[in-house]
Amino acid sequence: ASMPQALSVGDRLRLSGGYDYEPRWLPNGQSYFGTLVAFIPGQNAIPAAVVQLDRPITVDDVIGEVLVLELRYKGAMWKETETVHVELCPFVPESRSWQHREQGKWVESHATYHRVDAENAL
Repeated sequence: ASMPQALSVGDRLRLSGGYDYEPRWLPNGQSYFGTLVAFIPGQNAIPAAVVQLDRPITVDDVIGEVLVLELRYKGAMWKETETVHVELCPFVPESRSWQHREQGKWVESHATYHRVDAENAL
């Protein structure tokens, strides 16, 4: 078994729901695809990941195409798949400390992402 590769900028990710059977932000059990574009300071020691979605999504009254993902569990690392908090941003989040940057809309506490091969992500 090879070591799980850490995520890197440019990776393609598929985001899906967690505990909620039908999370509001994922209608009809769908997934969203996006590209990891940056790491920015997170709420904890581990950076947050910024994902540019392939198309904008709407949650309640917020429309955005950028998600900020924060690792949910202590000791978790950015690898093939992990459980994350999801924040939907109708703007590009600044690479500033969490307390000092504009906050997006918090949409999910137990989402899951999976790294996908580029050819599978069309």
